[in-house]
Amino acid sequence: MSEAIKDKVWDTLIAVIAEILEDLGEEPGDLTRETMLVGDLGLSSVEAIHIAIMLENKLRVALDFERLAVRDGEYVDDLSVGAMQDFVVETIANHVQRA
Repeated sequence: MSEAIKDKVWDTLIAVIAEILEDLGEEPGDLTRETMLVGDLGLSSVEAIHIAIMLENKLRVALDFERLAVRDGEYVDDLSVGAMQDFVVETIANHVQRA
């Protein structure tokens, strides 16, 4: 996948997270690939799903959030910003390959 797509996904993801944090009255600060949605940012699972929905709308791609949020039949406790970026980029790459 091209760096331009990865960069667009990153920029969109950071903007979405910042918007949600601002709505909660929080400052986004410096977000890195290692930043954890729950542990570092204090977001709930509902807010993580809201991030996915906003990404779908902004990037015009359907995301199977369950594939990201479930490991070995159990919901994960936390997700990194980098894991979300990788998941979205992979989803876009798979969609392009099928088209």
